Amino acid sequence: MVQTDAPRVLIVDDDEQVRLLLAEGLRGHGYRCELVGSADAAERRLAAGPWDLVVCDLEAHPESGLSFLADTRRRYPKLPVVMVSGVTDVATATTALQLGASGYITKPFEEHHVLIAADNALHRARLEAENDSYRALLEQMVRERTVALRATVERLEEREAQLRMSSEDTVKALARAIEGRDVETGLHIERMSRYTALLAGYYGFSEADCELLRIAAPMHDVGKIGVPDGILFKPGALSVAEYDVIKQHPELGYEILAKSEQPLLVLAATIARTHHERWDGNGYPHGLAGDAIPIEGRIAAVADVFDAVISRRCYKPAYSLERTLQVMTDGRGTSFDGAIVELLLDHIDEVMAIQEQYPDED
Repeated sequence: MVQTDAPRVLIVDDDEQVRLLLAEGLRGHGYRCELVGSADAAERRLAAGPWDLVVCDLEAHPESGLSFLADTRRRYPKLPVVMVSGVTDVATATTALQLGASGYITKPFEEHHVLIAADNALHRARLEAENDSYRALLEQMVRERTVALRATVERLEEREAQLRMSSEDTVKALARAIEGRDVETGLHIERMSRYTALLAGYYGFSEADCELLRIAAPMHDVGKIGVPDGILFKPGALSVAEYDVIKQHPELGYEILAKSEQPLLVLAATIARTHHERWDGNGYPHGLAGDAIPIEGRIAAVADVFDAVISRRCYKPAYSLERTLQVMTDGRGTSFDGAIVELLLDHIDEVMAIQEQYPDED
């Protein structure tokens, strides 16, 4: 009795004796075989499938068995095909294998040649099916885990947003505790931080880095906590001794902020320490020059001075936009990185929109 779960094989050969010989060898080892004598008949039987294996003579198709092989593999990519041929050259065998043949038998053949080729083809097909099944399972697991991971990431992003908001509120409270002691400073820290982020974006910073910079920049003058009010808000010119006290605030701010390892405060410490350095090396506290000044400090310097010049201070009235831009232009290559000033000039409309959005109180 033929087992119903035995492999089902379609044998295609235009030579009846060869068909019978192939079938006899396979049936003797439990295969269920059906025989056809042409490619057209084979195509009809394949459509009525399912089949586990095709054994085909290269000469069974009028245009050659290679065409039949290619067409069968295209239509039934999971179905293994073993080719039988009287052609013994290596090139033909190589072409058959490249087209997807699972085995290649040359005539005359022995029964065990056919059996080995059939067993190997079916074994390979089973391995490929298992591999596809494992791949599908892994892809499903990846999809499920991706959904879970995405949900986790969204929760983390939400928490990070809450932390950033909390950090920003803390930063603003600290900055206002320093600069807000005098109403004339008003919304300077808000404007300055937004100018800084704007210029950084046009300089090439990522959106995330610009946002981090916007939150950190308000702490640029945190070191002024150590400057007496009598000096900090003195109308008119400062004495040399008073100016020496003022010049201590960048390093003091750095010492306050650099004790933390949080990226936000590390960045804020850098800005606090370097926003009074000058491109020509005549700034303070360390006399850094050119590219030795961190880019964050160079950007913050332009933003800070621009807002200080165009806004009213206890020691000066507000300057006009024209006069302010002249101050900034004159400082290119001396006080400021010229490339940052150029960005300010190129995007002055956006800068002024920020200035108008956050005006000082009268």
